[in-house]
Amino acid sequence: MTHQEIAQRMLDEIHRIGGIVSVIYKDFDTGAIPFQFAPDYVMDAAEMAKIPILLATLMRVEEGTMRLDQCVLVPDLWITPDSTAFERGAMSYSIDELLAWMIVANEDTAANVLIELLGFDYINRCCQHFGMVHTSLASHIGNTKIPDSGRGNVTCAQDMLMFFERIYRNEGLSRPLCEYAGRLFLRYRRHDGFTRYNSDDIYTGRMSGEWFHVSHEAGIFYLRYVDFFLAVFATDTAGTPGSKLELQRMRGRMADMIYNYYLEREDAIRQLPYDPSAPYGENRY
Repeated sequence: MTHQEIAQRMLDEIHRIGGIVSVIYKDFDTGAIPFQFAPDYVMDAAEMAKIPILLATLMRVEEGTMRLDQCVLVPDLWITPDSTAFERGAMSYSIDELLAWMIVANEDTAANVLIELLGFDYINRCCQHFGMVHTSLASHIGNTKIPDSGRGNVTCAQDMLMFFERIYRNEGLSRPLCEYAGRLFLRYRRHDGFTRYNSDDIYTGRMSGEWFHVSHEAGIFYLRYVDFFLAVFATDTAGTPGSKLELQRMRGRMADMIYNYYLEREDAIRQLPYDPSAPYGENRY
């Protein structure tokens, strides 16, 4: 398979799905972008809004006004009805624990507590400073008791590339904090999108987000000779039953065709043991 064939197959997927789709795929080894489709189309951020919250939290840590071991109370008011990590009720957690629950397990409760600590203005300033010019937050996340939940948070695939690549290249934050962020994404638990059809023992640092009519995913695949980034954002305008499942399947097919391109081209899958002590973004194997 060639990049031209991948591009055509991706276009076929986009036209078949019938909604609004935004895609960007970048090879981090060559810097080439073999395929992109409306990468700066701004959409409802859904759970991808947690990425700017992570960024703003790490910027506070960098400034010295927040510590990862700092403990805060999670009150009952902020605990979402579908939470598992926080279902025991009001308790204190460290910032480190909140970030892990927010990114690794996609917990809305942790995100909303961090929003309260940071403030929307600060989060949005951090996005602008980091080059995520189409990303902004105006509301809390998920099904909460807070009236503004889920409205006004926006981002795009291009901004996700900006975030992940800068973290990958240790830019915009200190190297230890970039590595810390990278490790959180390596622990991400959901497998209903990019890794849906992949049974290989591969490493991905990614995150997905869904909310009513949207289904997004973005992240990095770490292969033997090259690392690549993929973001697929989709809005199902039809809203038909089962359509979110079709969007997840589309993300899986797109990721799988790129992965197989490298597999066929270079036998690129990493077979050596993963070294968690090595720097994120380079020489981990």
